[in-house]
Amino acid sequence: MAGTAPRADLWVVVEHPDGWGDAALARATHGVRVVLARGSRADCARARAEGRVRVWVADASGAEPSLRVGHVRDPADVAGWDLAVLAGGGWRGWGRPEPEPLLLVCANGRRDRCCGHAGGRLADELWAGRADAGRVLTSTHLGGHRFAPTALLLPWGVLHGRLDLPAADAILDQARAGRTPPATLRGFSTSAAPAQVAEAHARRLTGHAGLAPLPVALAGDPADGRLRARVALPTGAALDLALVRTVVDRVASCGRAAQPVEHWAVVD
Repeated sequence: MAGTAPRADLWVVVEHPDGWGDAALARATHGVRVVLARGSRADCARARAEGRVRVWVADASGAEPSLRVGHVRDPADVAGWDLAVLAGGGWRGWGRPEPEPLLLVCANGRRDRCCGHAGGRLADELWAGRADAGRVLTSTHLGGHRFAPTALLLPWGVLHGRLDLPAADAILDQARAGRTPPATLRGFSTSAAPAQVAEAHARRLTGHAGLAPLPVALAGDPADGRLRARVALPTGAALDLALVRTVVDRVASCGRAAQPVEHWAVVD
């Protein structure tokens, strides 16, 4: 799964209690990715009764990722937001700080029926079993449908896949201790795919489980299909790796035919 996290430095999560028909809201550019989300039935009922919906803005870049939440009257209000302005820091001061992590489980059945089924079922289990169930939302497309259920942890921009209930519980529980489970890790959205692969490989070799990504310096031209990666370790040492790009046929979405998918792998 390593290297399959979508790229984003800034995540905008728009509460959308009445379905996700307005695909125009879910978009990505300038390093900003907008996703639609909704909570449990009780959360959706609350949003309808209040006549306003929540919007979270998560900055996953930098040494101190942050999460803020505010309100708009209607999800469509976010359609006019200029993502270039947000990328330049225009989100600062929005709403109020959120100290607790937020877990988004992909349950976009229109995009992928496995995510709709498996992701929705996982969210139901989390809502039923956790005291902090309000910190769990279902969301639109997070990529990597072949790894359903998938999830995104904010504000760190950590993507996970092939989840079950214990694994999803561990993501939230370990986040409060500054850790992330390595077995389900797809990558950090703040890094390019080859850096995600190198970073995940370093974690497997060293046992590092910190919530912040390890710094990775890439050298070479990706167009050549080969890169060198230097991963900085918490000990002060560095791990040098060689990466190669391959293209293999994979079923990217449930029920679809296999198609060519680019993949980076460590070769030494």
